[in-house]
Amino acid sequence: MSWLSSFLNPGKGYEKGQEQYDKYYNQAQGNLDPYSQHGKEQYGNMSDIIKNLMDPTALNKKWTESYTTSPQAIQAQNMAQEQGANAASAMGLMGSNTALAATQAGTTQLGLNDRQNYLNDMMDKYKNAAGLSQGIYNTGAGAAGGMASNAMNMGQNSAEMAYGKQNAGGNMLAGLIGQGIGAFGGPVAGALTKRWNLSGGK
Repeated sequence: MSWLSSFLNPGKGYEKGQEQYDKYYNQAQGNLDPYSQHGKEQYGNMSDIIKNLMDPTALNKKWTESYTTSPQAIQAQNMAQEQGANAASAMGLMGSNTALAATQAGTTQLGLNDRQNYLNDMMDKYKNAAGLSQGIYNTGAGAAGGMASNAMNMGQNSAEMAYGKQNAGGNMLAGLIGQGIGAFGGPVAGALTKRWNLSGGK
C-alpha cells in the first residue's frame, strides 16, 4: 500500500489485517470442527454406557439371554461324555447312577465355564468400546474448547481492529499536526501543543 493510499484511506490497513484474521480463524475452526462433531456424536454413547454400567444386573441378564453354547464347548462336552462312558465301562459301572452323575457334572461344569467365558468376553469388548468412545469424546471436547478459545481471541482482535480503523484518520491527523508544531520549537510549540490537546491533557 503506497503512502498516498495510506493517507487517503487510513483504515485500509486495518481492513487488510482483519481479512487475515478471518482467513486463519476460519482455517483453524475448520480443522477443529470435525473432531468437535465426532465428540458430540459420542456424548449419547457415553451416556448409554454409564447408564448400563449403573445397572449391571440388567446388563448381565441381557448378555445371558443372548448366550448360546459355543462349538468348542459342545465338542468338549461330547468328549467328556464319551470318556466318562468308557471309564464307567472299564470299571464295570456302565449305566450306574454314580457314573451318570459324574459325567453329567462334568458336562454341566463345561457349560457353565463356557457361559462365564462368554460373559467375560462381552464385558471386555464393552469396556474396550467404552474406552474408544471416551477417547473420541475427550478429543472432541478438547477441540470444542480450542474453538471457543479461538472465538474469544478473534472477538478481541476484531474489536481492536475495529477500534483502530475507527480512529485511524484522527490519529494520522494528530501525527501530522504534531510534526508541524514540532517544527516551530520552543514556547510556540508548547502553546500550540496545548491548544490542539496533543499532550493528552484536558
